[in-house]
Amino acid sequence: MFRRAFIEITNECNLACGFCAASTRPAAPMPLENFKNAAAQVKPFARVLSLHVLGEPFMHPRFPEILGVCSRLGLKINLVTNGTLLDKFGPALFEEKCLVQVSFSLHALAGLPAGLRALHLGRLTGFAAVKPARLIVGFRLRGSAADPFVKEASGFIFKMFPGRGERPEPGRAVKLSDDVYLNFGELFDWPGRGPGKVKKSCLGLRHHFAILSTGEVIPCCADHSGRLAVGNVNEKPLAEILNGRTAAALRDSLAERAPMPSYCRSCGFCAP
Repeated sequence: MFRRAFIEITNECNLACGFCAASTRPAAPMPLENFKNAAAQVKPFARVLSLHVLGEPFMHPRFPEILGVCSRLGLKINLVTNGTLLDKFGPALFEEKCLVQVSFSLHALAGLPAGLRALHLGRLTGFAAVKPARLIVGFRLRGSAADPFVKEASGFIFKMFPGRGERPEPGRAVKLSDDVYLNFGELFDWPGRGPGKVKKSCLGLRHHFAILSTGEVIPCCADHSGRLAVGNVNEKPLAEILNGRTAAALRDSLAERAPMPSYCRSCGFCAP
């Protein structure tokens, strides 16, 4: 049992953020039948499922049907989105029983014009104020405390939720209201960038795993190009892949029972 799994339902995005990884894979949504197959196989292995690696989930043309599949399977979904397409499928989308948490990646708004930033921040905070009672909402804000956008976005949110104007340590959260939180963190380096550095270990294939839109099973959501793929769920059962020799060897490598792959050494998700 893993704490979390990721299924990339599409690698398409409506934004082009400078901090995000660039993939050489063709942009395409995961076919609905392929998602049904992948999600059913993930269920015995993961407590929580996130619907991304790269890409914006709301870009999938059959996104409501995907959430319906998750509800029927009894999966718990943590939806991570940039929030700019929040109204695309209507408010009924958020009544799906599979949805446990919606997390807004606010740093995706940093490159937009000031007026659009304010518009989207207003829509997202408005959503948090009228969300379904059972739903957790998290605002994710990455960057240093001195970053102008971090100041702008946090100031806007604290104005909408008065009395909560305290920035915590990175990795901790401010509770804005019942089941609404603001989480601060630092920007990270994607793997494969830079010369690399000494790492201790990684929790890939122990704490979590991911499936790309083309079906490749990868150790974590940072392996956006499938460099470390251990199999494909369209060709082989997920249980066989996760318990196979290739996955076991990579798991040992990431846990520092063998040399860590060179691709991972410059990954900001790995603790130094």
